[in-house]
Amino acid sequence: MNATLLQQHLRSATGTTVSTRIVRNWLHGVGLYARRPMVCVRLTSRHRRNHREWATEHVNWRRNEWSNVLFSDESRFSVHPDNRRIFIRRDRGNFYIIRDGPLTSRRYRDEILRPIVVPYAAAIGDDFILMDDNCRPHHPNLVEDFLFEEGIVRMEWPACSPDMNPIKHVWDALGRRVAGRQPPKTLQELERALLEEWDRIPQLVINSLIDSMPQRYSTLLTVRGNHTPY
Repeated sequence: MNATLLQQHLRSATGTTVSTRIVRNWLHGVGLYARRPMVCVRLTSRHRRNHREWATEHVNWRRNEWSNVLFSDESRFSVHPDNRRIFIRRDRGNFYIIRDGPLTSRRYRDEILRPIVVPYAAAIGDDFILMDDNCRPHHPNLVEDFLFEEGIVRMEWPACSPDMNPIKHVWDALGRRVAGRQPPKTLQELERALLEEWDRIPQLVINSLIDSMPQRYSTLLTVRGNHTPY
């Protein structure tokens, strides 16, 4: 139940009218924030097998191996549910707001890969690996050709495996921080809130997620490639 429905129920039951902002602030004060329901994707036997194989290959990696991997991902944040959306993209050390429409393969190449990923790859050197999951804009031929021309190695990532990706926890942390603020009314206010809260996420949080990788994949093997609690 959202703040608007609570406002209506309160008015109907008591005759008292308060603003949705007051209702929302009260909910935030007791630790209740808007969240989308979590839906676990049904895993086939092939998914589970691929998860086990991938976990077996990487379970013994430690921070020195993971430090060569650039985790990159998109998330959507809205001023109001399903309305006035902006997309943001995060890779380690960078935070990019995708304005004026969704991410396409061409925008991915021109706005993310060329100006951000390529210089980062050059700084890491020959051991650099890009992890950018199986999102549709990531894999058209123009993207594949560009990565090949730049000599960038992409990590093969199993389908239907969000619980294996630590960056999802970063999105959750960012969402909680923004939800705890005065609700933004405009896209500009939302952008400012996202950027400010992004800068406030402690590096210790990021480091702990990187250090969780061995346990994450050990757990994946324990549940034989099924969903994990991560």
